[in-house]
Amino acid sequence: MSILRFDRWCSLAVSGIRFKPDRQEIYEELYAHMEDQYEELTAAGHPGKEAEEEVAAAMGDPGETARQLERIHRPFWGYALRAARCCLVIAAVLALLILPRHMGGGIHFESLATEWEFGDDHEAGEGTDRLVWHSEPRSRDRSDGYTFTLTRAALRRYEGAPESIDGEEILYLLVEVFDPRFWMPSCGAVREFYAVDSLGNVYDAYNLWPGSREEPRVYGSARHTWFCTWTWELRLEPYRSGEADWLELRYTREGRDIRLWLDLPGRDAA
Repeated sequence: MSILRFDRWCSLAVSGIRFKPDRQEIYEELYAHMEDQYEELTAAGHPGKEAEEEVAAAMGDPGETARQLERIHRPFWGYALRAARCCLVIAAVLALLILPRHMGGGIHFESLATEWEFGDDHEAGEGTDRLVWHSEPRSRDRSDGYTFTLTRAALRRYEGAPESIDGEEILYLLVEVFDPRFWMPSCGAVREFYAVDSLGNVYDAYNLWPGSREEPRVYGSARHTWFCTWTWELRLEPYRSGEADWLELRYTREGRDIRLWLDLPGRDAA
């Protein structure tokens, strides 16, 4: 097969196309078509030289093809299409940047922000929701392009409430998940985080096996909080790590190993 002969024919055929991306694309299409025709003829028993002649004859005059393509492919439309694509990309990025900071449902902890900062108690139904301690660990780990950061933790106790929850404690955690690849979906790994502490207590991932309410679990939901950033709002309940020195959130499925460390300050660190 004379590659040079087909190359000359295709180069001449696309020479009138002034928009370079279109010129290259059509050149490749024409060349691939000629190759296919050539292979079909040689597979049918035609000698190579004869197959080349038949392909060239079937394609016709490259000069006439060039004139037809020149009339069809105007550079204005090519450049306009590229400009439109750029505008769409810019619009998409701007839309992501100006999204409301809080989106989605789930466990919203905005009401806890001041308690985390100032340590205030507040009335919660029939009892008192008391802050035992709070911290900002900033523990960080990475996996598959995602960056996980444990930003806040707060232990709260319910007192004076109905007997079913009187004295019950819940550990609240905030985990930020960042990925600069804005086209990727939110990371679902946090749904399957579990936790262990220095005493050997295990808080299973609720997503894997709900079990009963009395068994310690990691519960959670996500909010889109900023460009490329999701905040996972987690809670560990019932809390069993009152005497432990540390607790670690873990995700160890599908070959990943994500670990977020939390030093437990104790019950007198409010």
